[in-house]
Amino acid sequence: MGEVRVEIAVINPRTGARSEDITALADTGATLTVIPGQLLGSLGIQRVRAIFLVLADGRRAQRHVGDAVVEVDGDAVPCRVVFGEPDDAALLGLTVLEQLGLAVDPVQRRLVPTDFLLY
Repeated sequence: MGEVRVEIAVINPRTGARSEDITALADTGATLTVIPGQLLGSLGIQRVRAIFLVLADGRRAQRHVGDAVVEVDGDAVPCRVVFGEPDDAALLGLTVLEQLGLAVDPVQRRLVPTDFLLY
């Protein structure tokens, strides 16, 4: 099984400023989407507050978050994004995947539509 990489765009919901597509790793282990902080800043997306998160290796880290719109395959959703630091990978997190009705198919290395749950 392999990584699933996807092209995404980031949009400032207040101004409509839109990024070029960037490649992000679809990561169902990440709650939030991580976007390079420099890119978010260039779009005028404001830092709302600082949060603590747990990294893949178990360490705790502090990052800022802001509000953006993330677009995947022409479908866009407003969401909270993490201002990634230079060593952070761009990640498409679980909340955006769920809001867009997408699941990760690690065998075919792609995103696939999935049903929304109302349990």
